[in-house]
Amino acid sequence: MRLKKLFTALMALILCACAPAHAEYDMPYYIGVDVTNQIVTIYRTEDDAIVRQMLCSSGMNDSTPIGTFYLMPKGRVTERGEWTWFQQYHCWVKYATRIYRGYMFHSLPFEKKDESTMIEQSVKEFGMPTSHGCMRLRVDDARFIAKECLEGTKVVIYKNEVKEEELRQLLLISSFDIEEGISYSEFLGYSENDLSRGSTGTEVSDLQHRLIDLGYYDGEAHGRYDNDTIAAVKHVQQDLGIARSGIASQELLEVLYSDNAPVSTGQATLTEGRSGPVVKRLQSALQDLGVYEGELDSVYDLDVSQALQLFQGACGYEVNGVATPELQQAVYYQLNRLEETFGADALPRAEIVREEISMAHLESKANIIIRSRPDTKSENLGKLHNGDSVMLDGVDDKWAAISVGAINGYVLKKYLRPYTQDNVVLKYTGESGESYQIGHTMAEYRAGAESFADEFSALYVSGEFAGVTEEPVDYATVETGSDDVRLNLRAAPDGAAEVLAELPNGTSLRVLAREDGWTKVGYDERIGYLKDDYLRFWEGSVSDVESTESPRESAASQLEFEEGGEAIQAVVVCTGADDKAGVYEAGSEDAKVLGNLPAGTQVEVVEVSTGDDWVKIRYREREGYMLDANLQFQLM
Repeated sequence: MRLKKLFTALMALILCACAPAHAEYDMPYYIGVDVTNQIVTIYRTEDDAIVRQMLCSSGMNDSTPIGTFYLMPKGRVTERGEWTWFQQYHCWVKYATRIYRGYMFHSLPFEKKDESTMIEQSVKEFGMPTSHGCMRLRVDDARFIAKECLEGTKVVIYKNEVKEEELRQLLLISSFDIEEGISYSEFLGYSENDLSRGSTGTEVSDLQHRLIDLGYYDGEAHGRYDNDTIAAVKHVQQDLGIARSGIASQELLEVLYSDNAPVSTGQATLTEGRSGPVVKRLQSALQDLGVYEGELDSVYDLDVSQALQLFQGACGYEVNGVATPELQQAVYYQLNRLEETFGADALPRAEIVREEISMAHLESKANIIIRSRPDTKSENLGKLHNGDSVMLDGVDDKWAAISVGAINGYVLKKYLRPYTQDNVVLKYTGESGESYQIGHTMAEYRAGAESFADEFSALYVSGEFAGVTEEPVDYATVETGSDDVRLNLRAAPDGAAEVLAELPNGTSLRVLAREDGWTKVGYDERIGYLKDDYLRFWEGSVSDVESTESPRESAASQLEFEEGGEAIQAVVVCTGADDKAGVYEAGSEDAKVLGNLPAGTQVEVVEVSTGDDWVKIRYREREGYMLDANLQFQLM
C-alpha cells in the first residue's frame, strides 16, 4: 500500500510541475503540451483539474515552436470542421485547430477523405515527434479541442526535464477523458482497496493467468500489476460496457472467473500450446469457416495451426499458424461477412482450391526500385522494403520478374530469397446459387487483385472494422413503464440490498448473468443486480455495450435548422436486436431503401421539418431520409 501512495504522490508532483501557470484568464480550459513526453493535457481553468490527457506526435527535429500561444481564428473555412486538406503534404486531417501561424492540433493524417484510409506509418509512429510541426492526435482528441477549446485558449508548449515512460505507455492504450466517469487517479490505475497499480502477489498472478485464458493479456503472470495488466483489464471493461478504469474490483473479478466472462476477439497473440476460452472461440470460428474439423477442446494444437494456415494462405498473410491480434480479427471479420451472405444457420461447406506459387522475400538494408524492364535505366514503378513478399513470375541470371499488387515489373535477383507457397481460395456456394469467396486465384492476382491481408490492414489500423467482428450477446432494456420512474441497481440480488445507482427507463445493458429473478449487469463503474420484472431481454451486437437511453420522441421537431447556421450532426442509434437503420429515397417506409447504416455512424443533417418523423441526411456525399427515432442529434 505504501508503494501505491508513493506512486500517487510522485504523479501529483509531476502533474503540478507540468501545469502551465496562468494569471487572469477567462477561458474554460487551458492546454499544456509536453514535447519531451509527447503528451497534451487539457486543464479546467476554474480548479486546474485535468479533464483530458492524450498522447500526440509533435514536429520532428524540434520543428514545433516552444512558448505560450493562444488558439487563433480560423485561417481557412474548413478549420475546426470535420475535414481539412493539406495540399503541401497531400493528405487529409480531421478537426484542425490553429495554434500559431501554420502550426495546428489535428488528427493523424488520412490518404483520402475516408477514415478507413488513415496513413499506417503515422499510426506506427504515434507518440513520437514525426510531424512537420503540428500536433497529431487521435480523432476524438482532435475533435474535443476543435469543439470545446475556444479561440483564445492558452496553449503552453514546453520541454519537460522528466521522462515519463509509464504515463506514455498508459496514454498509448487510451486517452484520459473525465467524461467517462472515472477520476484521473483511477485512470492511472490506482485504488486503495482493489487490485490496481502497485498491487503484487498471487492474486495478481492468478488474474493475469485468467486474462491470458480469456485472450486479453499477452505477458507473463509475474504477479505485478503493471501497465500491460491495466491495459488488459481496460479491454475487459470496455467489452462489459463499464468505465475503463483498469482497476480490478471484487465485482469485476467475480465476472472474470465466472462462466459468463467475456472472451477477446483479438488482444493477444495465440500460438501452439495455448489453451482456454479464447482458443475455443477461435476454433469455433475456423470450424464455421470450414477450415477446422477438430474438437472444440480449447487447446491450440497442430490441427488448429493447420486450419489457420489455410485461412492465412487464402487471405494473403504469411503462412505460419500464428494467430496475431490482427489475424484473429480478420477471422471474425470474414465469418461475419459469410453469415451476412448466407445467414448464420445456413453456412455452406467450403470448397478449398489450391495452387502452388513461387514467392520471394526481399532482403535489403535499403529500399529496392521496381523497374518496368530488366534495366536500371528503365522506368521506376515503385519501391520494395525489407521483408516485403512478392510473386515470382520468372528469373534469369540477374533479374527477376515479379508481381506485387497491381504492379508487374523487375527487381535485381540478388535481393530476393525464393520460397514456394500454396495459394488457397475458399469458395462458398449457397443452395440458391449465391456465392462468397475468400482469396484470389493467381490469374486474379496477376490482373491486379489486392489480397485481403492488404485490404484489411488499412481497416485494422483505422478501426473501421469494429463492430462487425463480434458475436451477438444478451442484453436487457429497463422498462419501468414511465420515463419518470427509474430502476434501482442493487449491490446484491435482494430488494433490501444497497442501491448503487438509479437507471433511467430505456437504458440498455449487457447481461452478465441471470439467477432467481435477478440479472447481473455493469453500469458506469458499478456491477450490480436488476429485478427481472422490469427488464426486456434481447440479443444484440457487442458494439451496443454502452448504456443508452431510448431515442427521444419527435426529436427532429425540437430542432431549429437554419440554412447557413451552425451545422447539425446526428449519430445513428438503434433499439432492439437490429443494430442497423435504413436510409430511404424519400420520407416514407414505402420508399426505396438506399442502404442501411450501423449504430454509431455519424451523418450530416440536411433538413428537418417540424412535426415530421423523417430527417434528410447526407452520408459520404449521398443523401437520403432516415426516421427521427433512429438518430441522436448534436451541434457540430
